[in-house]
Amino acid sequence: MFGLKLDRIEPGLGIEAMHLLVPHSEPLGASTAGSLIRSDVAATDLAPAIDQLVGRAGEDAVFRVAPNESDVPERAIRRVGPLDEPGCWPKWKRPVRMLRRPEHLTHVVALLPDHPPRRFTWRGQAYRVTVGDEPERIHGEWWRTDSELWAVQDYFRVEVESGERFCLFRRGDGFEPETGDLSWYIHGMFG
Repeated sequence: MFGLKLDRIEPGLGIEAMHLLVPHSEPLGASTAGSLIRSDVAATDLAPAIDQLVGRAGEDAVFRVAPNESDVPERAIRRVGPLDEPGCWPKWKRPVRMLRRPEHLTHVVALLPDHPPRRFTWRGQAYRVTVGDEPERIHGEWWRTDSELWAVQDYFRVEVESGERFCLFRRGDGFEPETGDLSWYIHGMFG
């Protein structure tokens, strides 16, 4: 709180001495709820804090995200209770923020079949890609629906000139027309 008021001080010819008086103070008692390094100290019980959050925000607003057995990114996570153990995450990278539905990209310039796009337009703004990775090919889960029998999506992680990193995908493999129409979509953002 003291640091927030430092820019308001007008020292005139300078400051020779300064005293900070604290008429009343209490210990914070803050501790980390969990860390990577195990210690002998008992873990903090989060249940009271979770109860307060649920009471204020509602039961549907407080949850954890856990991995789900699926290669398709929009099916790879599920909601669990706030105190449930989420389990172990797969080693492949997924976007931090997924869009509710993939959004169509226009004016995409890319070499087929295995190159990321060099340019694309999303929500009316043009982006120029500076770095892109090899595609991660994800096949449809044919046991769920018949429409996913031949579905193929090639996912690319790209970084644009402004530093933003996106998760893009192309429907289809570039060889078989049954796999998709080669349209491009944005599915999420990294970091």
